Amino acid sequence: MQGNNLQGRGYTNDILAAKRSASGYHQGNQRYRSLVEVTSDWIWEVDPDGRYTYSNRKAEDIIGYSPKEIVGRTPFDFMPPDEAKRLARVFREFAAARRPFSRLENINRHKCGRQVVLETSGVPIFDEKGEFRGFRGIDRDVTGRKKIEEDIRKARDGLEKKVKRTVLEIEEKQISLQQEINIRKQIQAELAQSENQFRSLVETLNEGFGIVDAEGRFTYVNVKLLDMLGYARSEMVGKKVSDFMDKSNRRFYKKQLAMRQTGIETPYEIHFTTKDGRSIATIVSPRATFDADGRFQGSFAVVTDISAVKTTEKALRHREQQLREKTLRLQEMNTALEVLLRKLEQDKTLIQKRILFNLRRLVAPYLDDLAESHLSDRQRFLVDILRSNLREVMSPFSERLLSDSIDLTRMELEVANLARLGKNTTQIATALNISYKTAETHRWRIRKKLGLTHKRIVLTSYLLKMQDPADNLRENIGKNQV
Repeated sequence: MQGNNLQGRGYTNDILAAKRSASGYHQGNQRYRSLVEVTSDWIWEVDPDGRYTYSNRKAEDIIGYSPKEIVGRTPFDFMPPDEAKRLARVFREFAAARRPFSRLENINRHKCGRQVVLETSGVPIFDEKGEFRGFRGIDRDVTGRKKIEEDIRKARDGLEKKVKRTVLEIEEKQISLQQEINIRKQIQAELAQSENQFRSLVETLNEGFGIVDAEGRFTYVNVKLLDMLGYARSEMVGKKVSDFMDKSNRRFYKKQLAMRQTGIETPYEIHFTTKDGRSIATIVSPRATFDADGRFQGSFAVVTDISAVKTTEKALRHREQQLREKTLRLQEMNTALEVLLRKLEQDKTLIQKRILFNLRRLVAPYLDDLAESHLSDRQRFLVDILRSNLREVMSPFSERLLSDSIDLTRMELEVANLARLGKNTTQIATALNISYKTAETHRWRIRKKLGLTHKRIVLTSYLLKMQDPADNLRENIGKNQV
């Protein structure tokens, strides 16, 4: 009895253990199912023939088919024909070997028709008896990654082509560069030879020659320029051109350097100061230099010493001045001789002017007063004779010029007299020791007082006519004054 009870209790315990085991299995399976439903990959199970027996909902996101549409079909049903044949052969090999597979890439066709690349991994499933029941696995959508990989591959292929092309270009450029280097070496050799010839030429020039940079510093001077200024080459090269000039010439050179920068290349005269302090006059004939971009690089110039020419010019100017002075003295002497030749006539005329002036101013008024006084007949007769004779004396040229209607000054009388004698303005100015402008002014005033200002009448001719004592000249004077 006790044995039966013990057996009953053991049986009961086995049933309870089996129930607990089944409950644990169902709980574990439920947790597994919950996990695979939320994963981002496609979880599946297939039987030994490759037909789906389970699929999570992620399959619909990946290839567009729901689990109901997938279960009962094979993976090859969702692939292009060629891909299906390839994968079927691979699947049979793994199924026959009962071994797992990993990261097996395959192409599937989405429900909408586009291709989806999957990466498949799986493990074989065995029952409690060890019988092969199929595979359980996972598919991961690697379409994006494969596209990136394809893009990377294309980029790599393109880069490799570019690298090869670049290598070829570099090799070609290296060959071209080497050729250019060889050409430049040849050019440099030719330039060196040309420079030697140039230096030999400029060193033998009979003119100074210098090269300056953009800042106006000497970079080269020939022997002639060194001899002109008395410096050694080491004392000039690297120094500014303006260092060899005085203050005023420095300002002038600064303006010239600015003109070079604009391309103006007009020769100019400037003075250099020699080492011993002498100033030498030179003519500088410049030529500006520019680089390929048009930037000013400096200039070179031929410098001609014109000190001897300047000395000769100074002597010539001095000689010309002496000749002008001698000519002027000769002209003065000629004028003096002319004056001396007519001195008696001029003296006579001047004396006549003074007499007439004195008679008119000092005698005539008193005679007029005397005639108005109480005189005897005899006295009145004599006064009338004196007045008549005095009028006859005062009727010629000088009397007319001294009339109230004209009223010339003493200097104007002298100018009018010389003009009547045919003297021009320069000769009148010389004879009277006055300036040309003063003589011209006196002539203008005489014409104004004679009423000739706006008339085309030659003063000399008019004055000559005034020597005629005829009455018609008096009438002309009256008309001109009107």
